[in-house]
Amino acid sequence: MSMRTAWPILMLPLLIAAAPPSIGYTARRLNLAADVLPSCMTTQPNGTIVIGSMDGDILQLRDTNSDGIPDSLHRWAGTLPHWPLGMMAEGDDLLVSTKSALLRLSDRDHDGWAERWRTVSDAWDVTKDHHDWTTGIVPWPKGGWIVAPATDDVRSKDVQGRHYLRGKAVHIAADGREEIIADGLRYVTGWAARPADGAIFFTDNQGQQKTSCEINRLVPGGWYGYPSKADVASTREQSYVTPTIRIPYPWARSVNGMTFVNAGGKFGPIDGQIILCEYNNKFLLRASLDEVNGTTQGAVYPFLDGLLGPVCLTFAPDGSLYVGNMRESAWGSEPEQGAIYRVAYDGKRPFGIREVKAIPGGFRIDFFDSIKARNDVAEAKTYRVRRFHHVFSGTYYSSVKDEETLTVQTVERGSDGTSVTIALAQPLIADRIYEIRVNLPDARPDMSFYTMTVVPTAKKAN
Repeated sequence: MSMRTAWPILMLPLLIAAAPPSIGYTARRLNLAADVLPSCMTTQPNGTIVIGSMDGDILQLRDTNSDGIPDSLHRWAGTLPHWPLGMMAEGDDLLVSTKSALLRLSDRDHDGWAERWRTVSDAWDVTKDHHDWTTGIVPWPKGGWIVAPATDDVRSKDVQGRHYLRGKAVHIAADGREEIIADGLRYVTGWAARPADGAIFFTDNQGQQKTSCEINRLVPGGWYGYPSKADVASTREQSYVTPTIRIPYPWARSVNGMTFVNAGGKFGPIDGQIILCEYNNKFLLRASLDEVNGTTQGAVYPFLDGLLGPVCLTFAPDGSLYVGNMRESAWGSEPEQGAIYRVAYDGKRPFGIREVKAIPGGFRIDFFDSIKARNDVAEAKTYRVRRFHHVFSGTYYSSVKDEETLTVQTVERGSDGTSVTIALAQPLIADRIYEIRVNLPDARPDMSFYTMTVVPTAKKAN
């Protein structure tokens, strides 16, 4: 794994340092046309990877020489009236969310071309504004789907009409009826359902009241903190949902697509964790969830860098991860181009942080490999812990406040041979991001950021 940063800890703002080659994972850029700009991806039941491109085309990856690596693109549908921003397979059909509608595309005669399009819902407004996105799609446990028309806050003027769905998580039933599930969303581009229980999680992007990029759990009736012009002010404070994971800025500036790892070990020892796309700084992140006193929180880690600009991703049946990348002039000054990478586990188990969890008085750190023969992991000086938070000050960028370097008092090895628990001299406090670093030259990753929403308490003895 990569994105290694030099020791000792650098004071925020965080710096992106040059990274050594990754361990455990290889990324291969597919030899495909650079004019395809992937904006969404999914995997069909037969294992075919499908890509939505910003030009409105829907493309299938094909392996023409049967070597296991896709080498061509087949145009399955096009050209959509607006560019696709969310996609999921449902049987032989594809559900696609565009700026203006949720569509069902079908190839009924199985000739490789989707000849039937049906509008499932077009309940929200759309303008020429570049940022009028509609993202998703994720299945709703009780049937139908969730989509999210992006907030209307950047529009140059108010739009009369159906803009009341902007900045909302919207349930679309099979018959097209819509219902607002949650509001206060900004630019939600990544959606995923946890395989274990179907719980829905989504990413949101930093800006104004969003002090950092986030991973959130979808809670019906929840308010996620970002006002749309259509919101009712009296409801905002009553049901605020704290982010599951806050991802520090500027280490991450634009976190987009996300997916749970559910590969049966084919993608390494991280099943149940989350892989996320970070567009601006051109890398993938990894996240783990932690249930503490009934609250879901967790940690985020660097995973793989050196990509073009990750936006969307999907797993193939063989356990490899396909990542859609682009550079687009409206999101920066770089020339427009796209790329697709195939990321695979190479079987080399790295030594580094696999997972961090909060415990009363400190943290448990699980490593990828055995620590039984290592003395350095049991030394307090090996670990550095800092905490801070971002405080909204009325501008786009929210600065870091209340930075503290904490003292690691003791380190205790776990009986499993791969973990340690560290106890801190200072008490844990809520509403902080905890930066945890491991001063070991072969640790990749050697850093994590844990979001402490709830402080764990010791269980009472019976």
